[in-house]
Amino acid sequence: MSNEVKKVSDLISSLFNNLSTPEMQQANSFVKSWKEIVGEKIAAHSTVIDVDRGTVIIEVDHPGWSQQILFKKKQIVWGLSRSYPELKITNVIMRVVTECKTPYIKQNESVGAGVTRVEDAVCESEFPMEMNEELKTVLERLKKSIKKGKSVT
Repeated sequence: MSNEVKKVSDLISSLFNNLSTPEMQQANSFVKSWKEIVGEKIAAHSTVIDVDRGTVIIEVDHPGWSQQILFKKKQIVWGLSRSYPELKITNVIMRVVTECKTPYIKQNESVGAGVTRVEDAVCESEFPMEMNEELKTVLERLKKSIKKGKSVT
């Protein structure tokens, strides 16, 4: 029986020996700096889930805490990017756990990939004939501006 315990402990030890110690230390340091940057109250109601392509993904337990984090967003991004320049942190996004029942899954594609877009044919529809000419002109300029991606003047 004691041989089995040794084998299990050896297995567990070998499992943890394969984990990179510097990466584990960096993760612990990141969590500690999260508490220092946002403060104890916010940290008690938020959890850093992931850092993905420069964005820190955070889960909060109530929408009010996401608002608190948004108020401090510039300070948080600055503090984390200064402490961890190799992560190139530029953004913070939140998930409210009570409203989002599905677990976080890291995306392999860019945000918005696979979302169907309005077809150009739909945008080509003409305006009704009974519309005021001045309004027609303004709407035409708006439509052209949207297509070009420039502001309307």
